[in-house]
Parts: sequence; C-alpha cells; structure tokens
Amino acid sequence: MENHKTAEAELRTLLSLEGKIALVTGGGRNLGREMALGLAEAGATVAITSRDISRAREATEAMREQTGYDFHPFELELNEEESVVRLFHSIKERFGRLDILVNNGGGHSSTACGLLEKETLQSWNDFIGSNLTGCFLMLREYARLMMPLHSGSVVNIASMAGLVGRDRSIYGDDMVPNPIAYSAAKAGMIGLTTDAAAYLGPYGIRVNAISPGGFERNQPEHFIRDYSNLTMLKRMGHAGFDLKGAAVFLASDASAYITGHNLVIDGGFTKYK
Repeated sequence: MENHKTAEAELRTLLSLEGKIALVTGGGRNLGREMALGLAEAGATVAITSRDISRAREATEAMREQTGYDFHPFELELNEEESVVRLFHSIKERFGRLDILVNNGGGHSSTACGLLEKETLQSWNDFIGSNLTGCFLMLREYARLMMPLHSGSVVNIASMAGLVGRDRSIYGDDMVPNPIAYSAAKAGMIGLTTDAAAYLGPYGIRVNAISPGGFERNQPEHFIRDYSNLTMLKRMGHAGFDLKGAAVFLASDASAYITGHNLVIDGGFTKYK
C-alpha cells in the first residue's frame, strides 16, 4: 500500500505545474479558455492574449472570479511581427521566463467561402498568416527567450484538418465548409512542430502539437448528428472537458520524454473508415 501511495504522489508531482509560467494565445474563449483553465488548475500562473486588450482583461477577470486562479492579460496581433516581439518583451519583463507556450491563437477569414474554385488570395493569406506565420513568430521569440535557460515546453494547436481530407457534404447549405487554406495552415503547423522539436531538443525545449477534431459549439443539429456518426465514439468533443487534460500532460513533466509528437484528439474520426 505504501508503494502505491508513493507512486500516486510521484504522478501528481509529474503533472503539477506549480511555479510554472504559461501563456495561451487566444486563451480567453473557446478551446483556448479550456486549456488556460486546465493549466491554472494544475498550478501554473497563466497569461492569455487577445487582439483586443480589453477583451483579454475581461476574460482574465471572469476566470479569476470563477476559479480564484492567477491570470494575466496581454495584447497580441499574430499577423504583426512587432506585436509578437512586444509580447515577449512584456513577458520577460513581467516574469523573466515562459515555461509553457500554448500556440492556440489563430483565426479564420471573414471572406472565406470554403469553395476552392471561389476562394480569394486574401482569404488564403488570412489563414496562413494568422495560423502558420503567427505560430512561427511565436516559436522564434520563445526560442530567443528560453534557449539560454535550456528548458521549456511548447504545445501547438493544429487540427485533424491538417491530417485528412474532409467530406464537405455534412456541412449543408447553412454552414461554410472547411476552407482548404485552413487545412494547409494546420498541416504546416504539424511540420513546423516536428522540425522545431528537432532544432530545440538540444536546448531542453520540447515542442509538441495537439490536433483536435470537431468540438460541439452550437452547430446546426444536422451537422452534429452527421459529424458524430463519423467518429468511433459517436459524438463531438465536449468543451471544458476533452482538451485540457491533454494540454496539461504535454506541458508537464509527465511528458518529459515526448517531443515532436502530434496528439490527435478526435474521438477516432481520423482512424474510422
């Protein structure tokens, strides 16, 4: 029994983020908020970003009131190099280091229609810029900050859309189908994860990715039904539940020997035929 108790204590220690500083881009809403809350529950001090600093402040205040944990707001425009550089300057001034970076921020294009033959170059550039180029800029600045410290963990939020082609027939006429530019950007993030892990491994920095499948978020009933039938578990992901444990695992010492990995969280969607 004593050995069992010792093993439990060791596992809790491995999963603990006590004393760690974490940053979740786009951490004030949706899956970003879920991961920010999970990291805080594990003990981390968590910074979140938004394009609008007032929204970041509102989100951190709401999360503090909800949980009592420590959150800090920062402004970030992923498409602007100067904004990313300013963010890391502020992080270094405030905390001195950044143990955990979750590259969750990204975005869609307001002009995207989801039809390859009708998409514009502007729509393509919007997706690549906010998702892939933004991830590169964040990784570069993280490397500059943490390489001298020989420690750190990066979790890039990619997507199963970067792994498989999509059956657009389930979207129906009342939804915008998955844009090809989004899939290309997320596939690029997975490749960026692999090679950044190789580059940063000698500096003690791990780089992994999470590729979520579809999460239920007030989509039309027909889409939820049809999408769920394409998964092994016959459901979409549950917000607030299905993602934060994975983020804590990859951020913590429980995954200390894992790098360059893409963890797919999709209810079996990509393996179901």
